[in-house]
Amino acid sequence: MMKRIIALAALTVFTGAALAGEADKPSMRPGEKSPGQSSPASQSIGKEGTKSIKKESPKAKEPPKVSVSTQSAVKTVPAASEMEKLEAEVIAGLKSWDVKLETLRTRFTQDVDFSDAGLKQHVEGILSYSKPDLLKIEHIKPARQLVYTDKKELWVYKPEDSQAVRTSWAAWKKNQNSSFSGIMDFGNYASLAEKNAVKISKSKDAPYYITMILNPKNTPGLYTLTLTLSSTDYFPEEATLSVEKTTIKTRLENPEKNLPLDKTLFRFIPPKGTEVLEFNN
Repeated sequence: MMKRIIALAALTVFTGAALAGEADKPSMRPGEKSPGQSSPASQSIGKEGTKSIKKESPKAKEPPKVSVSTQSAVKTVPAASEMEKLEAEVIAGLKSWDVKLETLRTRFTQDVDFSDAGLKQHVEGILSYSKPDLLKIEHIKPARQLVYTDKKELWVYKPEDSQAVRTSWAAWKKNQNSSFSGIMDFGNYASLAEKNAVKISKSKDAPYYITMILNPKNTPGLYTLTLTLSSTDYFPEEATLSVEKTTIKTRLENPEKNLPLDKTLFRFIPPKGTEVLEFNN
């Protein structure tokens, strides 16, 4: 800062000297008594002024170098601070859904790629949620299947087979390999930021989605969860979970938030003639 002030001061002196030299020339002419007497004095002042300017001019050439280095240093600071600000805003916005999300109804697609086995599966369906723990997942493609849970007990019903499976939420989630991780963590988004190392970026082109990459802090490399968030309200619209050589990509389509949903939507009573299978583990 001091160098810049000195440089600006030198520039001011240089400019002032030049303007003063120009101003002195006309001011002498009204007082001239004779061309012979005034000419030497005028020439003397002109020469001194020229010498003074030549001495000061090297100092005036230095400020651009100082100015350029200062500006380049300043440019790196906003970039870092803007990224930190974005990360804080995204994590705060994601956590806020733990509080304000009461209900959700949305269509979803899910693509599963088991690269080791060379198998791929595409699923389409409808997901409904009511705070705190009511959840219904209806598969429409490739085959109709309904999942009902209060995150304690869980029912899986296959109408075409007239068969229903009853098990615990914990057992089912374990067998699903967390395939809905990051999308179905309703009411628990805060833990994602707490348990994982987080990297955040923003797309350069519209609609400007936020990408959030999470890796477990305690067991790095166990999995990678990539969330695509809305840039307007930071709600997760897509999640890609990579575990070893399996990739599961889930996308929510046109999510409707906080609409009234009847509690009976989440209640399952096996139709008459349905075979019920019990699984406790």
